[in-house]
Amino acid sequence: MSIQQMIKRYPSPGRKDDVPTLFHEPNVETGFRATNQPVQYYLLSLFQPHNECMNAWTHLIGCFIAMYCIHTISHEFNAYNDPWMYPMLAGSITMFAMYLCSFAAHTFHNKSELWHYTCFFIDYAGIGLFGLGSTIIHFFYCSHPILAGSYLYKLAIPVGFILCINVCVCCSISKAMYSRPYPFTRKLWQLTSVLGIYVWLIIPIIHRMYIYYSSLRDEGNWDQSFDDHLLQIILFVISGFFFASDIPQRLFPGKFDIFFHSHQIFHVFIMLMNVKQIDGMSEDIRLHLPRIKTMEDVPTVWNTFGAVLLAGVINLLVVFMFHQVAKRRMEKEKMMQDK
Repeated sequence: MSIQQMIKRYPSPGRKDDVPTLFHEPNVETGFRATNQPVQYYLLSLFQPHNECMNAWTHLIGCFIAMYCIHTISHEFNAYNDPWMYPMLAGSITMFAMYLCSFAAHTFHNKSELWHYTCFFIDYAGIGLFGLGSTIIHFFYCSHPILAGSYLYKLAIPVGFILCINVCVCCSISKAMYSRPYPFTRKLWQLTSVLGIYVWLIIPIIHRMYIYYSSLRDEGNWDQSFDDHLLQIILFVISGFFFASDIPQRLFPGKFDIFFHSHQIFHVFIMLMNVKQIDGMSEDIRLHLPRIKTMEDVPTVWNTFGAVLLAGVINLLVVFMFHQVAKRRMEKEKMMQDK
């Protein structure tokens, strides 16, 4: 039996009036998958047009691209036998986690209201973890020697760890505390927490650029990694614009339900940002690893993989906690409706 034949056994995507209010999206009128269907229905829905299809595919494709890039770099630098590559490998795990959590959220959240909440709590956990992984990568490979000997550098991973958990908590609060139609305040919970960890993880790159342009300017030329890092910053800002603005569907309601929705565009720019981040990291390793080895302590399992693992476990506990919060909220709402 072909995939299309299997898809025909299940309900076709419908209008927003066909699903509970929780699943509605601003300025999106069609392409809503049915709720309370078997898991295979949502997997098969990857092969039919609906308003979450491209959200899922953009990050699944992004995951494969990141895996290919990291695999290529790992062989170039013999990464699996070199502790100086631990930060790259630990950071790459968080990239894959971010993509897969997002893919799972957009694929399965329509199954039920509780699945909807839980899937996006998991998505937020992956975003926070990616922030920690990027912190590890940038501070280990992209720091100027002046920064590498500073107190700020020593705080890099502990602060990144706290901000990682903060992203998961704040974004989960934004999901559990508000009801549709969501106020913009909800997005502020998300934007401020994500911006907080981004500002922290980008410090080594901004500092290097500042050194280059200031009176302490390096004698060396602007290297290729600066081009990549500058582009990743620009791409991140553009992605944030589309996430916050709901453009273009806000200007043309119902016209971008399936393709070119702002969240899809946001995903694409995050994927491109990640590619340039990997390019910048690999260029920094090629150009500066000998210098890095003279100014930094050898990375350990504990301050790379250990930090990621511990943050992942704590984020899962946060997900479980908010899963219970959402469950109680739904039970309370059901009791009020039954009265």
